[in-house]
Amino acid sequence: MKKLLVALSFCAVLAACKTPKQSSQTNPENYTAAETKTETVATPPAPATEDSLFVYLERTACYGQCPMYKFSIYNSGYAVYEGKRFVEKLGKYEARISKTELDEIRSKARAINYFDFKDEYPKTASDFPATKTAVVLDGKRKDIMDGSNAPSALKEFEKYLDSVKDSAEWRQVH
Repeated sequence: MKKLLVALSFCAVLAACKTPKQSSQTNPENYTAAETKTETVATPPAPATEDSLFVYLERTACYGQCPMYKFSIYNSGYAVYEGKRFVEKLGKYEARISKTELDEIRSKARAINYFDFKDEYPKTASDFPATKTAVVLDGKRKDIMDGSNAPSALKEFEKYLDSVKDSAEWRQVH
């Protein structure tokens, strides 16, 4: 009985190893270039239109009750918010941000020299939340991970983006 179980287990492992990916690469007609491993970077969700990202803000978890959400604004003014935990609005929402507000965000990003900040300000303690931001201006994109100890100008910019989020008229979509 024991030998039968070992034999069945062996057959199951062999069958599982023969994946469609392997069989298609052995057939020269279906062969594709070798895959390269790339690091997956979290990106904000794309809106329903072909609009491009302008600003992104994300607040991450901590060991306590830190608000967790993502907030994206696109060049057209289309905005998406996703509340995950410890926030008033849970789920997905969308809104419109005015051209005046978009111009003000651009102005503030330029005034603080957003693109001159470091890419990362590491956490000083593992239970701290992080704030991720991204800004796309003049064809350039800059992503910043603020774990802690970021310059006060960056912290103020993050708070400003929160105020834009808080003043928007959100409509729940999910």
